[in-house]
Amino acid sequence: MTSQYKTHFETKVYQTKYRVHFIRITEDIEAVIERSGVSEGSVVVQTHHTTASLWVNEDEKNLIGPSEEMGYTADLRKILDSFASPMLDYGHNDIAHAENKGGKRNTHLCEPDEHGVIHECVNGHAHAQAMVLQSSITLIVHEGKLCKGKWQQVMLVELDHDRKRTVSFMVQGV
Repeated sequence: MTSQYKTHFETKVYQTKYRVHFIRITEDIEAVIERSGVSEGSVVVQTHHTTASLWVNEDEKNLIGPSEEMGYTADLRKILDSFASPMLDYGHNDIAHAENKGGKRNTHLCEPDEHGVIHECVNGHAHAQAMVLQSSITLIVHEGKLCKGKWQQVMLVELDHDRKRTVSFMVQGV
């Protein structure tokens, strides 16, 4: 008797609350795997955004925060900000529009308002930080369960500001 290969796809939207916000999505992945009926295979998890990432590590407050509630800066926020500080100047943030004709960035812009001004996020740091994290991950499904270590959690990481983020899940196998 041979098992038949199958795929199962789902998408979910998450609401982030602040910059460097970690949302644990492990339980959502496990639920998608269960609904898929796949017992042996893999699950691919992918964010649809250039300023949000995925992370597999510990869900531990000193590592990920929230810094605002702890009263000190969590380790990963320190590391990400030392790599690409939100306080630095980025050409990506210098947007060309009616009031800034000499702006460095003139591509991938939102629509200007009635005054010709383009209101975009100042988020060059978030794009740079995304370079050291992943936009997708692939994990093993074994005996119908997500294969992970005792302390491992999968988290969606907001690198910009509060907003809605879309994540897709593709489970494949037998």
